[in-house]
Amino acid sequence: MNATSIEPARPASEHLVSLSHHSYLIRSVSGSDELALFDMFARSSPEDLRLRCLGMIKDFPRLAAARLARCDRDREIALVAVDGEGAAPSEIVGVAHLIEEPAEPEFDILVRTDAKGHGVGFQLMKDVLARARERRRTKIVGFIAGEDHAMLLMTSELGFVRETHAEMGTVRVTAMLWFVADDKQQLRPPNGDPNFETRRRTVS
Repeated sequence: MNATSIEPARPASEHLVSLSHHSYLIRSVSGSDELALFDMFARSSPEDLRLRCLGMIKDFPRLAAARLARCDRDREIALVAVDGEGAAPSEIVGVAHLIEEPAEPEFDILVRTDAKGHGVGFQLMKDVLARARERRRTKIVGFIAGEDHAMLLMTSELGFVRETHAEMGTVRVTAMLWFVADDKQQLRPPNGDPNFETRRRTVS
């Protein structure tokens, strides 16, 4: 008699996506991810790290990996994209992080340089927004280098609104999150502006 192999169900917090005909697992960061996070940061270009940090930070890969692996899950959201077809198991190619400050939760995100251009960052940010809505957050902000045109475009497509931020030539982006009467979660334009359109990207 042949035994039937049944794949265990994934936790509700994990899901597989196909981006540019390549599979990725989106899941929460775990304490065991520190080495994989360090590898992702170490394999990212100095320019991408500079844009991520809005400047250079000494020993950033080690510090950032340790910080994310030990994040406070009660007040932070940290999601990773794991390459479902990578040479190494649990190979992380992107991370998105949200610190849930009471007034203005602030996000940051990085996709490994050689994994950019496939929608990984866009997918991670969609998941961060969904998690924030589940936690009844009403507002998310981020600070982006004014020269980081790809990140500014992505946040615009996700419904963030830009405003110039004087400090270090950065741009502050803001998304207002609201709930409709039937409790379905959705992104709404800030201040009820009827002329604001949220552009959505269809990801295959």
